[in-house]
Amino acid sequence: MIDQKTISTYFGDDDSLLRKFVAVFVRESPLLVNLMDEALASGDRNALALHAHTLKSQIKYFGYPELVQQLQEIEHMAEQPVPAPLLHGLLSEFNRDFRGAYEALSAIVL
Repeated sequence: MIDQKTISTYFGDDDSLLRKFVAVFVRESPLLVNLMDEALASGDRNALALHAHTLKSQIKYFGYPELVQQLQEIEHMAEQPVPAPLLHGLLSEFNRDFRGAYEALSAIVL
């Protein structure tokens, strides 16, 4: 769910600015999610951590603390010698939860 308090903190009452940020997010975030999937599949944990960090920085503007937390965990775990199946599980959970946030934010710019 979009967090109105967070949106107000970053955007105030500037709907135009909010729409611009959301439009960029809607355009770029699927690419970052795909890059995270590809990085994990190829074993490039540095890239996985980088893409998780970048997406975390973007999504925090809209609230979604659970997604921010998941991305933080993915970023941290990618930098540790944890088994790949654990990262796959974390990323799968994030991908599932991300879809709902993406759809809600997409509705703002439609």
